[in-house]
Amino acid sequence: MSPPPSDRLFIPPRIGGSTVADFIERKNRRAFSNIRQRRGGAVRVGRHIAVNVGGACKDNGKQWARGGAGVYFGPSSRYNFSKELGKHGRPQTNQRAEVNAATIALRKVKKLLDKEKLDTRLVLILSDSQYLVKGITQYIYKWQDNGWMSSRRRPVDNQEDFEELDELIDELEDDYEVFVRFWWIPKEDNEDADEMAREAAGFYDSDSDSDSD
Repeated sequence: MSPPPSDRLFIPPRIGGSTVADFIERKNRRAFSNIRQRRGGAVRVGRHIAVNVGGACKDNGKQWARGGAGVYFGPSSRYNFSKELGKHGRPQTNQRAEVNAATIALRKVKKLLDKEKLDTRLVLILSDSQYLVKGITQYIYKWQDNGWMSSRRRPVDNQEDFEELDELIDELEDDYEVFVRFWWIPKEDNEDADEMAREAAGFYDSDSDSDSD
């Protein structure tokens, strides 16, 4: 049986329909995408921000695999960026790329907060990876209780990556009073972040999609 979700999981408010566009406002030349909220019967756009993240891995599962992450703050945002993952003695995989993409995004948020270029109390991470979203909002608590062993009594894959992301979330909430939430979205709503991740991983237009998550 799955553990209950934590307060890290974003529950979309009842606004309009059920698409990402109903909840997230994006405008060209604006640095950040913002979350729509319902207050007093009216829908308003606050200072809370939404960030799409994507991970990809070329030649996934092979010794020479190359992972990449994409971080998308909004259309034409000057803060959009992609990055090739460093191996750090660990293999490159699709799943590692997805988890690292969230960590990279939150490191950027922390840097912007330090430089006073961002004023928010909530960062919403949007991802099309169930592995990332369920892992960091549900399963991580059970893994910690079980000494980072899975339900099959095997070491949890990518433990160090999840631990790093977990510590960063705690730091943002404890030291910056910025809360972090995660929201799974369909792949078609995450194309910008995924495309940047694919480019960072070394994919080209002619490459197969089979190696990307």
